[in-house]
Amino acid sequence: MIERQYANALLAKHWSGRTLPIDPAAIASSEGVGVTPFGFDELAAASGWYRLVDGRPVIFYNPTEAPTRQRFTIAHELGHHAMAHGPRPRDGAAAFNLMNYDPIEASANRFAAELLMPEATLRLMVADRNYASIQSLASAFNVSEVAMTYRLKNLGIVE
Repeated sequence: MIERQYANALLAKHWSGRTLPIDPAAIASSEGVGVTPFGFDELAAASGWYRLVDGRPVIFYNPTEAPTRQRFTIAHELGHHAMAHGPRPRDGAAAFNLMNYDPIEASANRFAAELLMPEATLRLMVADRNYASIQSLASAFNVSEVAMTYRLKNLGIVE
């Protein structure tokens, strides 16, 4: 999976030896990508947006959403940057359904999941550290329980 390669490259470059939770905004900043909240007039438009501002890459996120959603949005938008998808909006939660499938957005979601919940680290914590619940794993990685559940299912760790 190409998203894993891109995410792991950024983690090796900017997060090696650091502890959980991973900070996608710090990684973006280290990559020269600005991270800033939407202005008040833009809040209804999207959860996040990756675009160029005066030739500089910037990730905008919705500061009114839950902090775990903000983190996932920043990681998702960083995926667009890392994988050279170009400027792209991130839809709000209401737009996510099977009728709206976009392979580029799915790719950015896989990147975000790998960046925030790296497979190797997650498997180690499940096997060796005996994290007994989705809640405890979600807390350790500072992601939502929904995101952790999807990640564990997608990795075949839970059914």
